[in-house]
Amino acid sequence: MLSPCTNSRISAQGIETITAETCYPIKISHGHVRELAGKTRFLFLPAIVDMSTPERSERGFFCPLVQSNQYMVRMAIDIDPDTCINPVIHMKYDHHMLALELGEQMSEKLGRSISEIREALKYGLERQNSFVKGMYQKGREILEAHNQDLPLVVVTGRSYNLYDEKLNLRLGQNLAKIGVKALPMDFIDVSDVGLQDFSYMYWGMGAQILRTAKLVRRMRNYYGIHITNFGCGADSFIEHFYKYIMGDKPYLILELDEHSAVAGMMTRLEAFKNVIENCSQKQNLKMEEMLKISN
Repeated sequence: MLSPCTNSRISAQGIETITAETCYPIKISHGHVRELAGKTRFLFLPAIVDMSTPERSERGFFCPLVQSNQYMVRMAIDIDPDTCINPVIHMKYDHHMLALELGEQMSEKLGRSISEIREALKYGLERQNSFVKGMYQKGREILEAHNQDLPLVVVTGRSYNLYDEKLNLRLGQNLAKIGVKALPMDFIDVSDVGLQDFSYMYWGMGAQILRTAKLVRRMRNYYGIHITNFGCGADSFIEHFYKYIMGDKPYLILELDEHSAVAGMMTRLEAFKNVIENCSQKQNLKMEEMLKISN
């Protein structure tokens, strides 16, 4: 059983339930857990520590609030521990190590052997890898079909911002309304983009955001929107690095929370559209002049 898409009721439930001031996505997560509490045999509330990374030397950690969220929400809602499956998960582990980690924590409660959990994990990872490859393929098709003389906006952020329409105020639809073509960062494979100048990057999602920013910076007529939340500790660092990478190329940082409204965001999007269109025209004229000189 899944909770419904984030709505005003779930948002309000999360804000009412949470026992400490956090970023908006953590509040939303409390609302989703509260929505499911008592309706299922088990609640799956993992503590996800890290994620897989392109380079083994990278740390790839999730932020402390994501890692500890299951502990906060269990205390806030007073959930019976017997109704929870709450493993600590290191997604950076290889398949065999991850299966062992999950098996040791979940086997008894689920009544499944470690070998069965290993097979289920293998199947899940294969489906996930297939899904990611499908996204990359779709991304390549979109980029190949895009007119290189027109601006393209690449939107960076964490997955719970990029794809939750309550959290991002329907950013994708609103960009389409004003005629801006945009693509979420997860549709572009940036694993081969070097991050040597940020070799101590601690956050897994932060590394992906910066890799995408570096790609956007070097591509003509590509521009960036970074979506974040008020109170995001990790992004308080990432935003400075993002600005440094983008240099003089136009970009927009949208910082949203439960008080944000569509009208205010639309004003900023329309202004950003004007900026990137003007910049794109200048770049195209410069390119034409260079071609004339070379000929």
